[in-house]
Amino acid sequence: MRSISPLPAHGLVVALLTLPVACGGHAPTPWGAAPVVVAAGPLPDGPREPVRGLPMPSLDMPWTPPMMVAGDLEQLRAALAGHDSVALRLGDRLGGAEQGARIEALLQALQPGITTVAAEPGEEPCAGRARPRYRWSAGALPTATAASAVLAVDDAALDVARWRGLPARAVGSCHAPMAALAVGQEQSLAELEPFLDHADATLWQVYRPALQAIVPRLRAELEPYSRVRPRAQGEGEGEWAQYQCGHAYWEHLQSYARCGAALDSCAVAPRVFLMGGVRIGTAEPSVYVPPGCGARLGRDYVLELRSVASESAEVAQEHLAPSWVALADRVGAITEVYEALEDVCEPRRRRFDEADLMVARGRLAAIGDDLASDALGHPEGHWTRAEGPFHVPGYGPVQQVAAYQGGEGSASEDAIAEARALRELVLSRALCRASQPSLPLAVALVDGRGAVEFFGYFFEEELSCGDLPPLWAEPTEAPSLSVADVRG
Repeated sequence: MRSISPLPAHGLVVALLTLPVACGGHAPTPWGAAPVVVAAGPLPDGPREPVRGLPMPSLDMPWTPPMMVAGDLEQLRAALAGHDSVALRLGDRLGGAEQGARIEALLQALQPGITTVAAEPGEEPCAGRARPRYRWSAGALPTATAASAVLAVDDAALDVARWRGLPARAVGSCHAPMAALAVGQEQSLAELEPFLDHADATLWQVYRPALQAIVPRLRAELEPYSRVRPRAQGEGEGEWAQYQCGHAYWEHLQSYARCGAALDSCAVAPRVFLMGGVRIGTAEPSVYVPPGCGARLGRDYVLELRSVASESAEVAQEHLAPSWVALADRVGAITEVYEALEDVCEPRRRRFDEADLMVARGRLAAIGDDLASDALGHPEGHWTRAEGPFHVPGYGPVQQVAAYQGGEGSASEDAIAEARALRELVLSRALCRASQPSLPLAVALVDGRGAVEFFGYFFEEELSCGDLPPLWAEPTEAPSLSVADVRG
C-alpha cells in the first residue's frame, strides 16, 4: 500500500510548448495547463480555466477500521464441531453469571445447538499439551463428565513484554480507501502540475526584482559584521552582542544574495505548497539569530526579507485563476483526509457497531464527492496574509507567508470538516476499548480423555462485546486500485 505524503514545493519547468497545427486552424488546447515560459517583463500567462473537478475515484466502498485480535475463532469452531455438549470451567474472574452467559452465547454462535453442563474439577494438567511458548495458567484442567469435552477459559498468565513482542494481527482493513486516495492524488497532481509550475513562476517573476532591489542595500549595511572574529579584549557586553547579531543577520542574508536569474538558483524564493490546503511559503535559512537582535540593531533583517516574500505573494495572487487555486486547495486537503484516515485506521483493541461503521463509510464517501465536485467557483474563496512555520516531510521547515481560505461551503473546507468529523466519530464510538498491555484470555478445549483439542489466546472483546457477535479473526484485505480502475 502506498501512503500519501505531503507534497513538496513545485519547481519551475522552463520550456516552450510547440503544438502541431492542423490544416485550416490551430490545434486544440489540451486539458490541463501548458508549461510556462518565463521572460523579463509581463507575468507569464496562466492556463485556461479547468472544466471539471479532481479525478478522484469514488470513496463509497466497504472498509473497516482494523481491530486487534489475539486468536482465531475459526479454529475453535472447528474443534467444537465434534461435540454436542461441553462442560464450562471459568476462571475466578469469569465465574459470575453474566460472564457465564457471555461464554454460552459465544458457544451458540460458534456451534448452534450445543449444550453446556457443569464441569467438575479434574487433576490432570495440560501444560505439556499446550503451545510450548506458554503454560496454561488456570491450574489443573477438568476432565469431562456428562459432556464430551470441557471448555476452560481464564486470564492468561503471560509475560507482558514477551506477549507484546509477538506479531500483532488485526481484523478489518482501510487498504481500499487509502489506495483510492493515493490514486486520486497522483492523477490530480498530474493535471495540476503545470498550473503549480505557473504559480511558482509567477511568484518568482514578482519576487526576483524585489529581492534584487533590497539585497545590495542590506549587504552594505551588514558589511561591517561580515568578518568572523573572536571577542576583542576589553570589548563590552553590548558591543559583542551587537556584533553577534549583525554577523548572524549577515549569514542569514547570504542565502538571498546567492539567488541568480533562475528559480532553481534561489532556495528561499516563495513557492506553492499543498498541505491541508494550498499555501505559499519560503524555506528560510536555518541560521540562528539571537533573540532581541532587531531591537539591538534597530531593524529586523529577517522580518524585512520575509516581507519581500509576503508582498510578492500578494501581487502574484492576483494573477492566479481562482478556479485553479480552488482545485489546488482540494489537492492540499487530501493530506488532511489521509492523516485522519490513517489515525482511525491504526489497529487498536476495539469493536464497532455496524450502524456506526455505515455512518463512517458515508462520511468518507461524501469526502470523495467533495473532492471530485465539478462546482469550481466559490465566491468566498480568497488569499490571506498568514505567517507561521510549518514542516514538510522530506523538504524541511517552511515559513508560511500566505494561505488560501476556500470559504464556508467550499469543497476543500467541507472535505476537511468531514475528515475531522470522521476521525472524531470512529475514535469516540469504538466499543469495548482496551489498553494495549492488557493480556488476553487463555481458552482450552479438552476431550474426555484429557487430550487438548484446542488451545489459544483471545482478547476478551473478541469473544464478547455487548450485543455484537464474536469477532472472526480472518483478516479482510481489499484489492488495490490502479490508474486503470479510476479511468475505467
